[in-house]
Amino acid sequence: MTNTGQSTAPSNAITGGTLAGPVVQAGTITGGIHHHLAPPSPPVIARQLPRPAPHFTGRATEQAALDSARATGASMVVLSGISGVGTSALAIQWLHAQAAPAGVQLYADLTHTAGPRPEAVLQPWLRALGVDRAPAQRAEAVALWRSITAGRAVHVLIDGAVDAEQVRPLIPSGPRSLTVITSRRVLWELSADGALVLPVTPLSPRDAVRLLCAAAGDPEAAEDGAALPGAKALAEACAHLPLPLVLAGARFRSRPGRLLASPARASGPSTHLPQEHARTGITNALNDSYTALEPDARRLYRTLGVLPARTVDADLAAAVCEMPPAEAGWLLEVLADERLLDFAPDDSPDPRYRMNGAVRDHAHATALGGDTEQERDAALRRLCDWMLAYARHAQRLITPAQATLLNPGPPVPDGLFEDEQAALAWLEGQEDNFLPVLKSAESAGWDERVFGLVDVWWPFFLHRHPYALWITAHEIGVAAARRVGNEPVLRQMLASGAIGLSADGQLDKATYWYEQVLEAALAAGDVRDEGQALLGLGACHLDAGRPQRARPHLEAAVSRWESCEYLRGIGLAEITLGEVCLAEDDPAAAKVHLTSAHRRLSELTETFEASRALALHGHARVRCGESAEAIAELERALDGVASSARWRARTLEWLGEAHHHRGDAGTARTCWGRAADLYETICRSADAERLRTRAAER
Repeated sequence: MTNTGQSTAPSNAITGGTLAGPVVQAGTITGGIHHHLAPPSPPVIARQLPRPAPHFTGRATEQAALDSARATGASMVVLSGISGVGTSALAIQWLHAQAAPAGVQLYADLTHTAGPRPEAVLQPWLRALGVDRAPAQRAEAVALWRSITAGRAVHVLIDGAVDAEQVRPLIPSGPRSLTVITSRRVLWELSADGALVLPVTPLSPRDAVRLLCAAAGDPEAAEDGAALPGAKALAEACAHLPLPLVLAGARFRSRPGRLLASPARASGPSTHLPQEHARTGITNALNDSYTALEPDARRLYRTLGVLPARTVDADLAAAVCEMPPAEAGWLLEVLADERLLDFAPDDSPDPRYRMNGAVRDHAHATALGGDTEQERDAALRRLCDWMLAYARHAQRLITPAQATLLNPGPPVPDGLFEDEQAALAWLEGQEDNFLPVLKSAESAGWDERVFGLVDVWWPFFLHRHPYALWITAHEIGVAAARRVGNEPVLRQMLASGAIGLSADGQLDKATYWYEQVLEAALAAGDVRDEGQALLGLGACHLDAGRPQRARPHLEAAVSRWESCEYLRGIGLAEITLGEVCLAEDDPAAAKVHLTSAHRRLSELTETFEASRALALHGHARVRCGESAEAIAELERALDGVASSARWRARTLEWLGEAHHHRGDAGTARTCWGRAADLYETICRSADAERLRTRAAER
């Protein structure tokens, strides 16, 4: 390039060289000139994921579910849970463990932004993927994002999403990509896009203690007997939520003189306690979720916060809030979508929900500030009455001969339970609620509701044998009957409670309760209750290995009941007399009593009691050498006692003996193994071990 003009303006001249590339304006240059382009910089690989949590603990079940979903081709996962439950930590931990073929990891934190525009998230992502000038318009940015990711493997974490529409434009389009979304809401709508929706719940108590101790810099404290009680108490106060656990642990770590063995006093709420300080942020997040609810959902949330029910379904919610079940069911779904309720793991065909500790605390505090004491008491009263009405309906189906202590109460829907099995299943579904509701009614001073609830739960006690619950409930019922001075109710509470005590092996206490019934019945001239007490005393002597002392009581019970023509009672006494004969090694006499009992109870359509008599009759036939006939009877009896784990186990044990006597050792071992499994379910480990030992013998 040469400029030969005479002008005095600046000129440039280059001679004796060649130039390729940008022109350098540098005046006159002579000599050999060589200009080389700088080599291009290697592309930056985007690795935007935050570092994993230093004390990440537990979550084996959730990680296994994520691994399984990924192995089967899932490309999108939604982790949902309340604030502080650790969805972000889980997502980061799991994504770091995933091998990204392209090595691209993108991250967007939407937690502190109110509905950001998709293009505001996509622009930095596109730049991270090498786009110099990302489009400013949404449609163009989304289109370019999908085009660039169509053939790439990109791992994306979208943290703190609010709704599905906020997420959809950010999902990479390539089949090899992986998207993980965290949210306080369930975001079930993304299931339509192929997402796995995985709820994240608080840590197990053990993992919560391990995380707390690790964050406090003392991981060994999780196994230290001296420190463990304090750590457990603090973990419980933090509702087993990772965020408050980590913050509480960090606070301990910053104070070396403070020991987990002696956490801060728990005598009352204080913002100075480590757990309260840590949970403030969670409370703020729950306030936001609560405020966003519609009024009826807020009312249901507050009501559930003050009720003692541990699980809730649409029928319960409808009763306590006085609304149609369909509306209550929908509102429960709304609360679950907001992660204010979790699904309760059970086999019920209808959805059941529960509140975790942090949410319940918030709902309770909100109710104290938003509802009057009269409104809260009215909700508890409706819960008690609903449970009474439904349980009474179940009682009439399962044990129609069992007398009830109260008037029918509120009406229940027609066809509430299809059959006895459905009624018993309802009682099972309310097992977790029963004792808390009973104790709340006791605290409220509603004694008639207290012993009414104990009475209507009889079918559950009889068929499922929850001995601890059975005994505790009757102790509460006895105290309530004493407070109101209702002698007939007191006798019934003592008698039905003594049955549970006897079945649990507490024979001395059971005998004492029966003696109280007998004394009171004699004073009142109640022949029927007198017979009940005599039957119970005879059964206690039999179980204590004193059959000779049992017989007079049982024969006296038959005599009393014959005088008042209580045929069911006579049948029950004959069953126990048959057992006395077996204990005295007189199976022929036992067959006589048991034949009469089976006939009498069958005529009364007492299927379960008649089947008990039939099972014992089959056992007596084995003892008489009539094994073939015994097998037929025992197999028939199995169906009739199917609802009782204890009696099904006893019948299977006798059926095993019958097969053993016939030389069929294989079938005998099978029967004994099944019986042992049933004994384990009702905490009769000694019986289970005895049968397993016998089944193992050759």
